Amino acid sequence: MITEKEIVDECLGVPYKHRGRDLSGWDCWGLIKFIYKDLGYDLWDIEEDYDENWAWKNRNHFIENYYKEWTKVDKPELFDGVLFKNSKGIANHGGIVLSNDRFIHCCKAGTVINRLSDSHWQKRLQGFYRLRK
Repeated sequence: MITEKEIVDECLGVPYKHRGRDLSGWDCWGLIKFIYKDLGYDLWDIEEDYDENWAWKNRNHFIENYYKEWTKVDKPELFDGVLFKNSKGIANHGGIVLSNDRFIHCCKAGTVINRLSDSHWQKRLQGFYRLRK
């Protein structure tokens, strides 16, 4: 099984690319798909066409389409998903839980690691999710 360090070494610094799905660039779902593939799971993709402003159009793709594949958990474990909402309350951004209060995600700045306890992320936190295996 791939380790946290291997995932971080492989993914950190990959640039943001709208609908990107490989090491040349990805969006947050592309990163999640990539990490889960390394973990041995082939996640579905967002099949409908969406533009870069989809998250501000009152569409909650995760809740609408994929929530049934995941279980919401109170205490996240390594490699669980973390979901964040925007100022409209729409869940529009995700990442993967790492150890030591950290998570990896891809945003406009590229693939980065942040702290879950950071106030910016705490106020946006929608929840933690574990893939039903």
